[in-house]
Amino acid sequence: MSIDTSLLSQLLKWLMSAGAGAAAFFIMEKVPELARLPSEAKRYVSIALSAGLAMAAFTAGVGLGYEPTPATAQAWVEALFAVGFVASGLSQVIHGRAKLARR
Repeated sequence: MSIDTSLLSQLLKWLMSAGAGAAAFFIMEKVPELARLPSEAKRYVSIALSAGLAMAAFTAGVGLGYEPTPATAQAWVEALFAVGFVASGLSQVIHGRAKLARR
């Protein structure tokens, strides 16, 4: 029996980029405790949440063999920083676009 793992692989790749920002935006709106936060706090929580989701997705991708394993501790830090930085930046773009669309 052959199992197609491409769906999970694609989901993790999506979460490593814009998907983490979109997921963080969704979570911020749907979790009442987070939705009630002041706007400045929401911004920082969404940045941290999107970076954390992206880093978790990358780690899962490495663990499942979808992504190459970083060779050294430094390479791990650099890879995690890269996916976290991209995802957190994209979360702010998504947030700004959604806020501007509401006006």
